[in-house]
Amino acid sequence: MKMISDEQVRQVLTMSESAAAVREAFVAAAQQRAISLQRTRINLDHLTLSAMGGIVPNAGACGAKVYSTNAGQFDFVVVLFDADDGHFLGTVQGNALTEFRTAATTRVVVEHQMPLDARTLTVFGTGIQAKAHIATLLELGVFRRVFIVSRGSDSTLMTALRAAHRDVEFLAGSADEAVPQADVIVTCTRSTTPLFDGNLLKPNALVAAIGSSKPQSREIDDTTLQRAARIIVEHKEQARKEAGDLLLAAPSIVDWNHVEELGVMLAGAAGHPPGITVYKSVGVGLVDVALSALVYRKVVGASQ
Repeated sequence: MKMISDEQVRQVLTMSESAAAVREAFVAAAQQRAISLQRTRINLDHLTLSAMGGIVPNAGACGAKVYSTNAGQFDFVVVLFDADDGHFLGTVQGNALTEFRTAATTRVVVEHQMPLDARTLTVFGTGIQAKAHIATLLELGVFRRVFIVSRGSDSTLMTALRAAHRDVEFLAGSADEAVPQADVIVTCTRSTTPLFDGNLLKPNALVAAIGSSKPQSREIDDTTLQRAARIIVEHKEQARKEAGDLLLAAPSIVDWNHVEELGVMLAGAAGHPPGITVYKSVGVGLVDVALSALVYRKVVGASQ
């Protein structure tokens, strides 16, 4: 039995290779060479237990991520099996992995869908996911200005970012200030109500709403969805159960016949139509398995 820790995950995994693995997994799913196990949740008293997973033959593994939620705090573990003969490979602690997988998936969308002249990024939130998203999106080398919108100031984060990225301007601002200037907007909060007025968006902005996988929570408003030329989700059936940003919209705002799946988009022709693009993430198990398999190969390979 092999148990891989969060520390080991951070030691061996990079955002760029995570994005490559994510892209490959979604394309494989679109071509019916991989499949996701949708999330299941059960609740009792103060605890929630959730499970999700997938079979990803090109990554050499199948498995499931299981996690507990208590008072808004999560603890994750991924159980891996060999994709050929099904034998048990090991377990991967999933807290660091979840940071990588969510930000890496957003990165894949941004690389494919951001405006050609994108220079300004706006991020809502200052937590773990916000930091991971800023780090991976700055690796793309296109953003020269980053607005951070949060309820409270985080001078330590701003100081650290300015020291690490001297060629990028970091600004704290309100939604009214930051949204109209943004080419790409990422919402990384636990808000249950919209964070900004969709009328403020640039005509070709990309909005990535990644903060919630709950049907009763939303970070973007009806105006944003109404203005969107394209709405992208990871897995349409799962999104129809969990994506509060879409489910809480007024009737007829979201036409599910025109909502696109990420893998299908990536497997299709390059480019995208003009207009606002909305990417709504809820997280899918397929990606957890693909990244866990990558980590497993790197850790086990290094020890041999």
